Formats: sequence, structure tokens, C-alpha cells
Amino acid sequence: MKPVDPKHLTDIEAIEMIYGPPEEVLTYAHFRPYQKWMAQKMIELPGVYIGAEMGLGKTAAVLYAVQHLLKKGLIKNVLIIAPLRVAEETWPEEIAKWDFARHLKYRVVTGDEPQRRAALKVGPCQITIVNRENLLWLLKGLGVKRWNFDLIVYDEASRLKKGVIQTNPKPREDGSVSLPRRTELGCLMKVYDKTTKIIELSGTPSPNGLIDLYGPILAIDRGERLGKSMNAYKQRWFREIRKTNKVEPMPGSEEAIMGRIKDIFFSLREEDYLDLPPLIPVDHEVHLSKSEMAGYREFERETAFEVLDRWGEPEIIEAVNNGVLTGKLLQYANGSLYREDKSAFKVHDHKLDVLESIVEEAAGRPILVAYSFKFDKDAIKKRFPWCRIFGEGRNDMRDWNEGKIKMLVTHPSSAGHGLNFQKASNIAVWYGLTFSLELYRQFIKRLHRSGQKQDRVFLHRILAVGTGDYDVLDVLKDRGATQDQITDAVRIRLEKAAR
Repeated sequence: MKPVDPKHLTDIEAIEMIYGPPEEVLTYAHFRPYQKWMAQKMIELPGVYIGAEMGLGKTAAVLYAVQHLLKKGLIKNVLIIAPLRVAEETWPEEIAKWDFARHLKYRVVTGDEPQRRAALKVGPCQITIVNRENLLWLLKGLGVKRWNFDLIVYDEASRLKKGVIQTNPKPREDGSVSLPRRTELGCLMKVYDKTTKIIELSGTPSPNGLIDLYGPILAIDRGERLGKSMNAYKQRWFREIRKTNKVEPMPGSEEAIMGRIKDIFFSLREEDYLDLPPLIPVDHEVHLSKSEMAGYREFERETAFEVLDRWGEPEIIEAVNNGVLTGKLLQYANGSLYREDKSAFKVHDHKLDVLESIVEEAAGRPILVAYSFKFDKDAIKKRFPWCRIFGEGRNDMRDWNEGKIKMLVTHPSSAGHGLNFQKASNIAVWYGLTFSLELYRQFIKRLHRSGQKQDRVFLHRILAVGTGDYDVLDVLKDRGATQDQITDAVRIRLEKAAR
């Protein structure tokens, strides 16, 4: 069996062995009033969904509620489910940072299977932290009878939004079909009766509108408020748009849905509580050459584009449907196209040139860059060999916050939740945008959050004129307006909370 990495062990000594002691050990007296309110709701309610924007201290509020419930004997074992990096770094660091949590024994169940099994043998522990990809593995290993977690904390609960309890795999090329698998929501429903309390957290609780609320609420109340199935939920409050197969809420649905869940779903907006520096968007226009633009329009019109393969022979890249075409056109706007064999055909370098000008303007200040495609990452690394790719080193976050990295390049799904990058920089760059409002906002909040020392945060967006880049930006604006409308319906301001 492989030795257990220190980050899979149980207490303050382990995390301080890796990251060193925190700059300051904080106490409950450092809590802002809204954090005390969040913690009290977590203590009082058997199930609660806190949709608090990034930087409002949800993690600390959970830890205070956990230690209070443990001390009172109301719970014995806690399971925290989180994205991988958040599970391995953010939660242990927060435990080490707060004096009321530093005595808690925890284990981080991540890594390969031998590491996970070894971590489970460490104990006794009051808190088990697992990355969400390994929740099904944990359930299978323990079984329902041995499942002893009476409090479940689900970090970034918008992950449950699809409301799917079991996957139905598609047939393979040989006609065989793999066995259905329980989803994360399915795992939570399987142990519903074994769990005394569930706390759900999210910084972006409904990125696609009302439809995203069903899964997280189902995990709390087993269908009491919004129905027993996603289909029933859709049929009652939504109508399908045939051309797009999407759904939209019927008149009056928002008021009805929010009225049913307002006793367990609460939204906190940072503008009500934090005095953050202004976020300054800076859009950089990239102009394709006439021939490049003509190629883009041809691809858009014909859904096919001719390139050269790796041996210099002509090859046709085809888009079999509108969804594939949208992705291919965004690739083109970024500078390359994926061939059939997944290698990249270079179209232009315009976005790299703009990124270089941003680097020069930064004059040595660190820059956090989000990319869309693997060829983006490879191209950036080739142009700027001194940059660091997030996830390829052991101590990326620590080195970044200590100012040792001048450009940190990351995919937003890798560094989009719960990671604190604000200490080193106030410059973020979108090399290529994402359609996901959740990832878009989460990435921005790595820098634009509490603890940012600069007087402003710059958000550079590199956009190719006349391409789908601007369509993505429009979609993000529309989805942002929808989410804000929903969260406003259950928005908690401190004066209201006190009453």
C-alpha cells in the first residue's frame, strides 16, 4: 500500500506541514453578523441551502455550526463533499484558520484507491472530506448499513441541478451497455434516512434559472416542496420550447416555486455586506484578417472547413450539428481547430498577441488566465514558457499567493470553486469565454473577493470581432440577469434577518 500523503491525514499538524501556519488564527469574534446568521440557520434547520456569493465566508459558518452541533452531542460524524482542490486545500486550511475548529479531527479521502482506503482507516475522525467524484465509491465501500454520517455538507450544490438520480449509459460501439450508475444526487437520496441534517452551499445556486433548483431541494426534502421527480417538476411549472428542446417557466411559476422553498433556501449577495473594490471589465477586440474571416464565414455557412492534416494532406473538419458547430467556431476564434485525430490545426495567433500586450502592461504583476481548449493552454505555454499551468505543480496556490508565479494559467473548472487567489494579484484574463455562468462568475471571484488588497480588480476579456465570442458574452449577461432575479426572491439582508 502506498504511504498516505500528509494532506490525507487528520489534524492541524498535517495541514501546517504542507502550507505552514496561518497568518492569523481567527475567532468567532471575527465573524461578520451575516456569518453568525448563516451559522445559526445551519444549526437550527434539519436542511438548508445557502446560496451565498463568493467571499461571504460560508465555509467558516459551516465549521462553527459543525463544532457547535458536535459539542452539544446532536451529531457525531460529518461528511463534507466538495470539488477536488477545495476538498484537499480549502477545507483543511479553513479548519486550521479558526480557533473553534482547530481541535477537530478530520481526514481527506482523495487520491488513488490505496490512498483513499488508507485515509479511511485513519481515525477516529469527526469530519471526513471527500471529493464529489468519489462519493459513489465511498457509498459502495461502506454500504448503507455502515453509513454513519449524520450531517452531510455539500459544497457547490448547484452540481445537483440536473435532478438525475441514476445515469443510463448509452450503448458502446460493440452494442454492449455498462451498468447504470448512481449520480451524486442518487447517493444522497440512498442515505437520506441515515442522515439527520444536510447543509448545501453554492455561490451560484441557479446559473440556468429556476430549473436548476430542483435537485438541491430534492436532496433536502425528498420531494416535499417541488415534487417527487424532475419530470413532474417540469410538467407543473414549465413548458417546452420545441425548436430547442429547452424549457421556460410558465407565468406565475417563479412566485410559486420560490414561495415553496423560501423556508430552506436563502440568498446572500456580496453587495449587501462587503465593501469590495470595483471590478473593471476591459474588453480587447481581436480582428481576424480578411482571409481568416472569410474562412470563418464559410465554416459557419457550410458547417465544414478544409485544413491540412499532420502530413500536409487536405482534411475536412465537419460539424455534425449546431452544437458542434458552435464549439468549432469558438475554437476558430481562439486560434486553432481540432482535427479528427484531436491534434490542433493553427489558424491564427491574434489572441496570443493581445495576451502578450496585457503581460507587458502588467509590468511584472501576476496575471491569472482562464483558457477554454487544451490547444489554448499549449499555445500560451509555448509563447510564455515561464508561466505555470495550475494543477501541474504540488504547491500552485501557495506559490501563487506568495508571489512566486507571474502567470498562472488554468481552466475555469479546475480553479473555479473555493480557491483563494486574491492575495497575489488583481488581474484576471479570459482568453476564451465559457457558456457556463457558474464557471464564469466563480473564476472572476478568485480575485474579486474579500481579502483583495488592491483598489480595483481588472477583468480582461479577449474577444474576436464578428465571431461567437460576443454571442457567449450575451448569453452570460442573460443568464446572470435570470439568476439575480431568482436569488433576489430569497435574498437575505441583515436587517431582514434580524427581524
